[in-house]
Amino acid sequence: MVLSEYLSKRVDDMLDSGMFEELAEFYDPAESENTSPRTGLRKAIGVPELERYFKRYHPSSVADPVRKISAYEEAVREIKDNTCQLAKRQIGKIMRLRGAGWDLRRVDATMAFWGMMTSAEGWSEIWEKQVLEPSVKIVKPFLEE
Repeated sequence: MVLSEYLSKRVDDMLDSGMFEELAEFYDPAESENTSPRTGLRKAIGVPELERYFKRYHPSSVADPVRKISAYEEAVREIKDNTCQLAKRQIGKIMRLRGAGWDLRRVDATMAFWGMMTSAEGWSEIWEKQVLEPSVKIVKPFLEE
């Protein structure tokens, strides 16, 4: 499924862009013991999963590298799994809105995302023709009302 592959790649890109390091700076052991419901940033993608990792391997701690890497890989798998679950829940909500009579339109970005993920030549033209132009066509009358 293209969506799952894209979401997995997106998580990898976020990690490559410094998400782990940023959350390591943000991590507060006292706050992680707080049992109140997660709100704000504490609910963001990757925060709960890496918080569990940081509880075991505090950013400044020295630990067995093999166990630390294994725990990191498990946290990344959890982030990817939870991100896919979130996308599935969002799709379900959209389908319920459609079932309740909302006039929803579908724009299929599959080929554009597939092209982007595989670095296929011309993916931006596909995006423009299959996603951007139909989206503008759908939204323009709404904005002109």
